Amino acid sequence: FKYELPVLGINLGTLGFLTDLNMNQLPEFIEDLLKNNYKINQRMIIKGSIKSKKFIAFNDIVISRKNLSSMLEVKAKIDGKAFNTYFGDGLIVSTPSGSTAYNLSVGGPIVYPLTEAFIITPIAPHSLTQRPIVVPADFEIEFKVTQDSGAVVIIDGQELYDLEKDEIIKIKIATKKAKMLHRSSRDFFKVLSEKLRWGN
Repeated sequence: FKYELPVLGINLGTLGFLTDLNMNQLPEFIEDLLKNNYKINQRMIIKGSIKSKKFIAFNDIVISRKNLSSMLEVKAKIDGKAFNTYFGDGLIVSTPSGSTAYNLSVGGPIVYPLTEAFIITPIAPHSLTQRPIVVPADFEIEFKVTQDSGAVVIIDGQELYDLEKDEIIKIKIATKKAKMLHRSSRDFFKVLSEKLRWGN
């Protein structure tokens, strides 16, 4: 299980919502680490399956159209009950940790990272009434693509799987959690304020 060991996020780019420090701050953090001055957060992750193929995502599972000339039609169920039909470029099923990633860039909500919930966010929906929704993590979500061209499923922006017409992808909370290593002083809301320049 690749998320078993605690992971420390080091910011080498721009936003870095999951990161605690940059390279210049690393020596100071190592000193704190040796003094047991740190905390470990357990983050919800999700698992998905398409027939016999199984995968784990820390941030998100994206269902995206293959054919750029046509809309994607995706039928959704929650706990076996018909819920919605999405028309557009695709949709994102995000964890709270992933809510500040792709989900945020397409207008999805920011969710506190230790919350246990799914965020379902449509990508360029055909109807303005299609909005992101946050649902409890104890539900199982199913999606089925109905057009001939099928879709592509992208796991954390890295792994790709084909989703053919009428195939079903099932998504639910994983039994294990990812461990994130943080400075004791880390404050999620302060991070948001700084990264998004709230109040400036």
